[in-house]
Amino acid sequence: MLAPEKSPQQYLATGFRDVDRSGDTTACTRCLDLLSDIPFFHAVKEESFRIIAGTEPECVLDAGCGAGNDLCALAPLLPPSSRIAGLDASATLLSTAAERTASHRDRCFLLRGDLTHIPCRSGVFDACRIDRVLQHTPDPEQVIRELVRVLEPGGTLVAFDNDWDTLSIGMSDTKVAGRLTRFWSASFASGRIGKDLADIFHSAGLSDIHAEPKILTLTDLSLAEKVFDIPALLGRMKDAGHFSDGEITAIKTDLARRANEGTFTSGYTAYLVWGRKTD
Repeated sequence: MLAPEKSPQQYLATGFRDVDRSGDTTACTRCLDLLSDIPFFHAVKEESFRIIAGTEPECVLDAGCGAGNDLCALAPLLPPSSRIAGLDASATLLSTAAERTASHRDRCFLLRGDLTHIPCRSGVFDACRIDRVLQHTPDPEQVIRELVRVLEPGGTLVAFDNDWDTLSIGMSDTKVAGRLTRFWSASFASGRIGKDLADIFHSAGLSDIHAEPKILTLTDLSLAEKVFDIPALLGRMKDAGHFSDGEITAIKTDLARRANEGTFTSGYTAYLVWGRKTD
């Protein structure tokens, strides 16, 4: 357990800031597919789709659409006449999205652009969604302002993102666990964005704001290794001088013992937030 090979999830904290220069763009796609298959994330996506579909929109923006999985899942839930735009900064991910959305080509179209300067006119979309993209963005407030700008009056914005400050990984040494989780959170451009979403929505002029905490609990160490990339995280902390060889060995031994005894626990809180642009 805790094998040293590089997990795709390593790119969750760093690679998505600039996918096309991340060094292994296929790992980013594998990471997205991995998370989409986890029931927790799948359920939250389904809830966000239901919120969007409930508005019966004619034109929807999926901001940071990645490899296009959500475009394919959302399209059948919308009115037959509706269209969905997928926007992403990565040419590589958009190429994959084009392949995956081929069967919905009459309804889905793809755009390459910067989320802080969305290449669309104001008020063109009835609904927008953004899913765990803001954590990789240095200026999430500007992204939300842009999403509000391209919404038509009365339109709905749905966002889901993580609060990595809440990450917990059960260890015998709580100080070591705290050092590990703080390093993980600080690895993201905006690792604490989840808990701030409702306030940012309000500042951007949205009303009827709803915020729901979503708590992920993992008791399977092998899955937690993938979601939180524990092996590579420990390696990065060692390289940065935060842990010694002895501390790394002790952490791995402790986690392996807990896994064998069935006492391993980990988890964190994310937030699903939606609101309406004032008429």
